Parts: sequence; C-alpha cells; structure tokens
Amino acid sequence: MTLLKLNEQPALERPFLVVHLSGWTDAGMAGEAASAFLRARWNARTLGEFDPDELIDYRARRPVVQLAGGHIEAVTWARIELSVAAEIEGGRSAVLLTGPEPDFRWHAFVERVVEVCELLEIEEVFGLGAFPAPALHTNPVAVVGTSKDPELAARLETVPSIVELAAGIQTVLEDRLHLAGIPATGLWARVPPYLAGGTHPPAALALVRTVGRLAGVEIDTSELEAASKDHLEQVEAAIRERPQIAEFIDQIRGLIEEGADQRIPSGDEIAAELERFLSQQPPDEGGDPWPR
Repeated sequence: MTLLKLNEQPALERPFLVVHLSGWTDAGMAGEAASAFLRARWNARTLGEFDPDELIDYRARRPVVQLAGGHIEAVTWARIELSVAAEIEGGRSAVLLTGPEPDFRWHAFVERVVEVCELLEIEEVFGLGAFPAPALHTNPVAVVGTSKDPELAARLETVPSIVELAAGIQTVLEDRLHLAGIPATGLWARVPPYLAGGTHPPAALALVRTVGRLAGVEIDTSELEAASKDHLEQVEAAIRERPQIAEFIDQIRGLIEEGADQRIPSGDEIAAELERFLSQQPPDEGGDPWPR
C-alpha cells in the first residue's frame, strides 16, 4: 500500500513547501500555530493524506473521542496531510505538510515526501519550529536557520557552536532534500524559557514573517500581530503581579549578557537556572506563579 495518494496533481506556479510535523521541540507552540495560520490564511485545500496505519503508533497518539451524554458523536484520528494553495499573493503556489511526526518508517516517509516534491516541482522547502533559548519577551523574536547548504542557513541568524542533539524528522527531511537538489531550510524561533510551555504568538508571527520574506510573498499578519500584542500585555501583567517572575527574567537577562544567546542553549543549563531560581523561593501560597 502506498504511503500517500494525491487527490489531484494541480497546476502550480513556482511552488514552495512549508513543513511542520509536531512531536519534537516546538517551544511556545510556534511552529504549530504558524502552520495553522498559514493554512487558514491561504485557504489551502487537502491535496492528500499519508496512510496513518503505516506511520502512527495509536497507543502513543490515541484517537480522540467526543462524547455527549454517553453518546459517541465522533472519533478523531491523527492525520499527516498535504494541503495546497494554488495561488497566493506574490504569484506563487504554496504546499503545506502538517500533522504529527511519524512514529514508524521514517526512511520511507522521507523518500515519499521527496518524490512528491519532485512531482510538484517544489522550488524550496521551509521547516517550522521553535526552541527555548536565553531570550526575553521584550525583545524581537529571533529566527535561527539550519540547512545542509551553508549559504541557505546564512540567510538567517545561525548558531556558531558545534553541537550534537537528537534530530526531528524535519531535519532528516532537510538532509534528504539537499541530496535531491531541492533547497531546504529549517526556521527555528527562539522562545524565552519562561514562556516555552504555553502558546507564544510573537514566535509564530516571527516564523510567518520569515517564510514570507524568504519566499518573496506578502502575508497579512494582522491577526497574529493583534494576538501577539494581547499576549505580551498579559505577560507584563503577570510580571507586575508576581515579582518572583521578574527575578527569574533578570537571571535570564544575566545569561544573555554572559553570551549564552550566541549559541544553542543547553537544556541542562536552562533547567539548572530554573531549579536554582525555584529553590530560592518560599513555599507557594497563592498557586502557580508562572504565566500560561
């Protein structure tokens, strides 16, 4: 059985592909929010679905059941989907690959994605994601680039250090696309660690703007801009109400001043900073001090 069957082979104009497959790091849910925003903004329609029985571990990603008075109204399954917007502003076409990261058959999945890119004549691929980093919510969100091609990565801020870390399938796909001669870049928003656990619209906004700039298309981001403004106002209100949050932010600022923002942050380093901060706080008397 084929992993993917396309519903059609549409006529596309200089198409590019945007990828977000959830399951690895996505601080502030930035990649998920950005891809969902783009799909809605471009009014993309379903082009095809990958066979979930071949790729998904249902015990790890169980279907969701909707109950009403004991009556089963719907069962929703995880879906890995290709969608397409044949014409967007800028005279180009956009294809999106979204859904959960496959649990099985990574090699076969990646090969099928490359085949589809060649079939649709995809000119460039952008992966979306985010990671917690020494950063402050008061500063613009930086987007880091990764690519097998150094020239592509250099279009964005890059991390000068050499590191080894677990890879998500988007990075594996970037590597394989390069071998196929298809330019691919990972776009990674840097999210303040104290905001990484919830939604952080400014990071999604930064990713969307970066896609628009690199793809040479205009994207109306007014809704995301409004959401970002409201979110930052809520963060500031939480800081005013809970001085201990401001203390932790000062410690993050110290990390930045020491140069931690010039490299990929160590998860252990940020966790140690958080643990050190929490160990200095009195017992909680008023609930969770962290904004969500």
